Amino acid sequence: MQSSALLVLALLPCYDASSYRRTKMTFIEEQMSMQMKLMTPERATLNNIEASILNMAKARKEGGDQAATNLTSFLDQIQELIDKTMKANIQTRLLDLQEAGGTLEPSGTCTHPNDTEYVPTLVDLDKLHSQCRSSQDSMWSGYEQTCIIERQIYENEIKAICDKYKSVNVFPNPTTSCMMMEGTKVPTIGNYLLAAEAFFTERYDLVKEWKDKCDNATNTPFANEELCKQKICLYYDKKISCDKTQETFEQKSCDLHKEYTCSKYSDCYDQKKEIYNSVVSLAKENEVAAKAEWRAVKRIECLVNALRSPQGEVEEAINSCKGKIYATTPVELVYKGDAPAARSCTEVYLQPGSAVFSSTWYAGLPSQTPAASCASSCCMAEAFNPTYPDGAACPYVSSAPTTTTTTTESTTTTTTTAAAAAMFSAPVFGGFSFGGLPGIRR
Repeated sequence: MQSSALLVLALLPCYDASSYRRTKMTFIEEQMSMQMKLMTPERATLNNIEASILNMAKARKEGGDQAATNLTSFLDQIQELIDKTMKANIQTRLLDLQEAGGTLEPSGTCTHPNDTEYVPTLVDLDKLHSQCRSSQDSMWSGYEQTCIIERQIYENEIKAICDKYKSVNVFPNPTTSCMMMEGTKVPTIGNYLLAAEAFFTERYDLVKEWKDKCDNATNTPFANEELCKQKICLYYDKKISCDKTQETFEQKSCDLHKEYTCSKYSDCYDQKKEIYNSVVSLAKENEVAAKAEWRAVKRIECLVNALRSPQGEVEEAINSCKGKIYATTPVELVYKGDAPAARSCTEVYLQPGSAVFSSTWYAGLPSQTPAASCASSCCMAEAFNPTYPDGAACPYVSSAPTTTTTTTESTTTTTTTAAAAAMFSAPVFGGFSFGGLPGIRR
């Protein structure tokens, strides 16, 4: 019963409260006191038995061999009681004490933060998270090249073409473009008009060419448009997966942080050490009493054997028993010495959300794909729920058209358009026409 109580006590979890520690000590002391009380009746019994045997020795001395014959049966009963009960009880109590003391090693039930079953678990989870972020970074690099850089090139090309169109779509300055050039051949008016027609036709064709190019470029969709919709959703899918991997890592770290810290280990160790030392001290007190009881039993056993001696030798045998020193080796406890020193402890920075935690575990992550600021209950009240950003058209659903878009290439023409013809039609110039009008010199 006593052993079971002490074993249960030894396996209780560690608490910081000193009041609880005092309660434990009180419980142990009560158990030890019970041991002492259990031994008290036996000591009284032993004293009575010893006194009875000495009286029997006296009677034997006075009564002769006839008294010895009457004692034989009684002495056999006492010897059986010594062998089967008294010695066994003493040894059992001491064994219980020794086993109980062995379960109370100070560092035995105090979990150390640096124990291999915890830190490597975090290292493995952190490795999975880091690998995921690296993969996420590769996906972002691919998206950036295909969809951001190439789109910028696409948009810059459109801008360059349309800027060229804007630069040529400017009406020439009439002051310079409408002047008759010196040395114009006669008929000067006719040649002037032909030259003007050629000039404005060329200008129009140039404007038309770049307008068509600008329209075609503007109306031509980005070649990777559909691919980029897919890529960005795949990237977000990967990011969500990495966030969940981070959550697994951080929640494990969070749980360990709540349970295992160096300060908690130190408190547990101090508590266990105090209890251990107290149990050892109480065990030594009990050992002293047990040795005295054992010597009394051995002396009674000696006296029993002395009474079996021939009448003339009884007194000498009795005196020999009284002066003999009895070994107590069978009831001596084996002590393990002083409590072992507390193990050194290094904090492993287990609290997610703290600056130290982030710098310890996330410093090596790619700059484009950092860890979420918090992914566990240690640093956020609500549940962590990674999802797509607002406005993201994800998950990806293909919207590629089934028809083929044909882009019409612009061509440069040298023919006079209807607009150009109207510009130089006869009514514009007062009804004059060319080709043999009277009064016009060629």
